[in-house]
Amino acid sequence: MEKPGSEKRKRPEKEAIEEAVSEVLQKGQSINKTALALNISRAYLAKIVKKVKASGELSYKHCPNIGNKRIFTRDQENMLADYLKTASKMCYGLTRQQTKKLAFDYAMADDICPDKWKEIETASDDWLKGFMSRHKDLAVRKPESTSLSRATSFNKTNVNNFFEKLTTVLRKHNFLPHMIFNADETGCSTVTNPPKVIAERGSKQIGQVTSGERGTLVTTLFFINAAGGFLPPIFVFPRVNYKDIMLNNGPPGALGLAQPSGWMTEDCFVKALEHFVTYIRPSKENPALILMDNHSSHVNLRVVEFARQNSIVIVTFPPHCSHKLQPLDVTVYGPFKTRYRIAMNEWMLSNPGKTVTIYQVGQNITQGFLKTGIYPLNSNIFNEEEFLTSYVTDRPDPSQSKDGGELKSDKENIETNLRSTPPPSTKIFEACEENEVVAGQNIRSSSDLISAPMVAIPSTSRQQIISPEMVRPFSKAGPRQNTTRNNRKMSSAIVTDTPEKEKLEGKESNAKKTKLNIKKMTTKQSIKTLNRKSKINQENLVLQYDSDSSDSIVLAEVKKKVIQNKANCKTNKISEDCVICSKPYKNSDQDWFQCKICSGWAHESCGIKGQFNFFCNKCF
Repeated sequence: MEKPGSEKRKRPEKEAIEEAVSEVLQKGQSINKTALALNISRAYLAKIVKKVKASGELSYKHCPNIGNKRIFTRDQENMLADYLKTASKMCYGLTRQQTKKLAFDYAMADDICPDKWKEIETASDDWLKGFMSRHKDLAVRKPESTSLSRATSFNKTNVNNFFEKLTTVLRKHNFLPHMIFNADETGCSTVTNPPKVIAERGSKQIGQVTSGERGTLVTTLFFINAAGGFLPPIFVFPRVNYKDIMLNNGPPGALGLAQPSGWMTEDCFVKALEHFVTYIRPSKENPALILMDNHSSHVNLRVVEFARQNSIVIVTFPPHCSHKLQPLDVTVYGPFKTRYRIAMNEWMLSNPGKTVTIYQVGQNITQGFLKTGIYPLNSNIFNEEEFLTSYVTDRPDPSQSKDGGELKSDKENIETNLRSTPPPSTKIFEACEENEVVAGQNIRSSSDLISAPMVAIPSTSRQQIISPEMVRPFSKAGPRQNTTRNNRKMSSAIVTDTPEKEKLEGKESNAKKTKLNIKKMTTKQSIKTLNRKSKINQENLVLQYDSDSSDSIVLAEVKKKVIQNKANCKTNKISEDCVICSKPYKNSDQDWFQCKICSGWAHESCGIKGQFNFFCNKCF
């Protein structure tokens, strides 16, 4: 029960304050009676009346100075909040210390920096606490590690290219939703992170039993379709030979495969497609579409030939874009992994003292196809904020232009796109363009901006807007280097089409030629090594590589001659006596070594043997 009088006084309305001031000054009412009648603090009303009398004004308009300790205005704080949100969406979010440093630089640029901030050269913790409390839509979050490839590959160019390929295929074959499939692998380990459990509050360490420190990985391949259906999964066990016991109590109809590493390979994926054909039975009248990533085990000549023979069309996702475009990653694997961890924990609880082995591994599907825009087809499923991660590296490719004319147009197009859909808001970028502060400056990296000293920018006019981007521009990668390498970049493709099939054939043919050349070079190098190690006079005997002979025959001849040379060396040593004890070599039961100085042969006991050299007792 609250104490009497402990209720928090409500803030009076603006009209009530103005009415009270009017009653006191114009009608001559007392401050006490007026404050009591209108439920206003007497001291607060007396302070306002005194201020109005001192100003000599006849009328009073109440403008409460709530938040009089704020450094920035509401508009400035909103711009800071928008900047922080945009930076986090670009995967370049700011920490607490970086946010305080940004606020300090921003206050210096606007010439409103308090003396306390100048002493410590950063914003205070109190300001950050108040800023976070005023902006409830901001919170300190722990980000997920996002690779640079994933952050930069999901851009408009790659996504539009994928949807162009998908649109072409859908218009050509008119696939029904139950014939549009997504295939992908995920790893199921025998050791998983345990779920949260109820324990004593304040305990520093809570343990939960698992099978071991590190688990065994079993690769699981799933096929799902746009109608919400799925096929029995395929398991790849880390074994040389597959046994039926591996799928005991497993999903009905599941396929088990064995591979020593437990990873998906070309042979395993071909067998998985055979499993797919067994259940789906595609035909020329009713073909099937499979969407998957462009891993080497998926995109190869054997897979393409099998798919073409069985009326399967394969479209690959752009590299490093599966987290946004693949239905299995978007809506299926998250809940699956959560329930898998729960099942593993329950098995451990119901089987105390036992460990999980590979023999125990054994309604969001339509939403996955909907959220990725695959079915129903929606190429505009992603808004501008989804592509902010690629803003840092969006820049023209110099390899596409030789004279510079086309490069200039590309640069203009990128700048136009950035102006039309800038990272934070159009107003912020327009403010940056109107000011000469950032004109002609290169955008620096985050580390440079943090360490760079901030120069105060005087505010000559109240109309001039200084935005956080002018103080700390968003990170931007430098221009691309025009390299001479002819590396073909991976992209989305219809790999079952004839042009793509011919590319795969040429790629595999070149790979075989390269492998053969490497084998020949290795053989030549082996001959040189044997020649160097053998104690044969290079003028009398030099082993040559015969391109007409097979590698095995050449190496056999090389080894035969080296063995013969060693025998000759042994014969020479047999005819000699030890230079120290004069005993013959044939009667010796010790190893003989040649002196580094006099080149004479001696027993090991008749000299000093170092790590690399031997010296007889006469020379040492």
